[in-house]
Amino acid sequence: MSSLKLADIAAAMAAAQSQSSNITLFVSIMKRLWNAVVEDANLPDNIVSFLVQVLPTPATVNEIQSLWQELRIHIPTWQGPLLQNEVDNCLRQFGHGHSLGAEMLYPPYRTCIQPECSQMNIKLKKPYSAQCRVYTLRRGILPAYETSLACHRCNTRYHYAYFVVRASEADTQREFYAEYQPYVHAQESSFVQDRLCEYFGSLMCLSHTSSSDLARSYNLDLGRMDTTNQQTLLSELAQSTVVEAFFLHAVLRRSRRYGQTLCLPHRGDWEHRLDNALDFYNQLMAGTGQPQYCHACHDCLKFFCHPDTQRLLYMRGGTTDGVTNGHPRCLVDKCQMWLKSMNDHFCPAHLHLQSVCLIRGCDVQAEKGRLTCSQKTHRDKEEEYSKQSLGNNVPRTSRRKPSSLSTQKASNHKSGTSKLKLQLTRNWTHNEQLFVLSCGVIISRSTFFYSEGVASVKVNFTTLVTFPWPWVLPTHIFYDNVCHLLQHLNANENSYFKSVRLAVDVFHARHHKEDSDTFCNTNNNPALFPELRITKGKWSLNSSIAEQTNVWFGAFQAMTREMSVPRYNFFLDEMILIRNEWFVGEQERKGKQPFMLDFEALKAEWNHEHP
Repeated sequence: MSSLKLADIAAAMAAAQSQSSNITLFVSIMKRLWNAVVEDANLPDNIVSFLVQVLPTPATVNEIQSLWQELRIHIPTWQGPLLQNEVDNCLRQFGHGHSLGAEMLYPPYRTCIQPECSQMNIKLKKPYSAQCRVYTLRRGILPAYETSLACHRCNTRYHYAYFVVRASEADTQREFYAEYQPYVHAQESSFVQDRLCEYFGSLMCLSHTSSSDLARSYNLDLGRMDTTNQQTLLSELAQSTVVEAFFLHAVLRRSRRYGQTLCLPHRGDWEHRLDNALDFYNQLMAGTGQPQYCHACHDCLKFFCHPDTQRLLYMRGGTTDGVTNGHPRCLVDKCQMWLKSMNDHFCPAHLHLQSVCLIRGCDVQAEKGRLTCSQKTHRDKEEEYSKQSLGNNVPRTSRRKPSSLSTQKASNHKSGTSKLKLQLTRNWTHNEQLFVLSCGVIISRSTFFYSEGVASVKVNFTTLVTFPWPWVLPTHIFYDNVCHLLQHLNANENSYFKSVRLAVDVFHARHHKEDSDTFCNTNNNPALFPELRITKGKWSLNSSIAEQTNVWFGAFQAMTREMSVPRYNFFLDEMILIRNEWFVGEQERKGKQPFMLDFEALKAEWNHEHP
């Protein structure tokens, strides 16, 4: 009797466990597919047939519908365990045959939100579904369906990430939702999880991983799956998807930071669709736009007592230097217009000059089929070039390697070759100029088109709004050529920097001392400023941080080489932003107590001291 009771109990427990597995998987699946059934009293046929196929314990259609009726009100708020991996694998293997994906991407709205629509708040109709792929950080590559809905009254179609009004018009725009969406619509049928975009950005920033290497690495590791996707779409992550996902995710992040709505052209190729938005945010970022612009911490902000007045004072130090990163520019001097293609030599405004003789300084039309005009010396130069090219059969120019401009010295070597030069290669901008606080936080970046002369540095500090207000100037600025900068300021009677102590960095101070540079040693030697020295050989502020930072920054030259101008500028600013976020996090962990200076307090203090 006792034995029979134990057997009955065991059978009941087994049956209960089987039913529990059925219910848990059912709830997990319906939680995942909730967007596709949220308003349906009965489950659609395709979902029912899918459940019949995948539930571990066989169930009839009526049993599944009954289970749905019992549990539907609990699914949106379900707090119990969910079988995420099991659901992903079921939908990878069997979902495609039932028009279901591991993610069902719907618009965040089910009614029209256009304020001018006469049927605002009326249910959206005309669903249109398309297969797509979702690339995730921890769940691999997921088959998915994106469903858009439409309002027939105002002719607005709502997609997962954006809506479009009157999509048939040539100049229509995609307006992205202000609400956070976990997936970025990177390409037509590709969505990338925002956390994966952040992961890609971190690897680009901290380890200089290229987009092609990121795609390969993802396909070999994070994108590998135990169950093969049965969708007809190719599953591997493409390099172009990495690029577009990174840029769109970063632009969306910028738009939300500024509290703006992102609008992009609905038509056109993906490569240039972001150009106007990128340029807009590049202008906002220029000069004072970095979020860490007013950064301060124990490494860049120091307090000391004035030796005479015993007044407690502070100093905030920073340094500037150039690195030879750059992008192609128009061959016409002083022209800063974008090139339409990075393979062009001239911008659209000067494109008519592409048929001119390639000898520098010549403006005569080249003869048909030739690089030069009919002038004999020009033709001889072209023939000389042709013979050298055929004889050597090697590349004529090497790629420019990034380096800190402070490590470069002008060469006095005079070439014995002819003064005539063929302009066969593209012109490049001269360098990128960084301003780095003594702690290592980068607060500004700008492109120098022609040189890193002291006049350009002065303009960068003022006209290009790196320091548009005197109260945001650091108290100490280090620059390897600061002696010539100070001479330039004195010659032009420029008093903008009169409250700033301009000094060369410690390394160059030793070099200038050896060279007996009298002006530098008497005006710009850091030893002249006792507050900078802690003990012999030790300094309170790191005056060489820009050159150290340039090692990191210069590695982006290969990654940005063929980017368009707006992408080039946006990418470098985003790398600085990501690095600063990481760097400040490290400072917090190490107890450096980073904080933001109060802009209004700085202004008030300046106005008080300079009435």
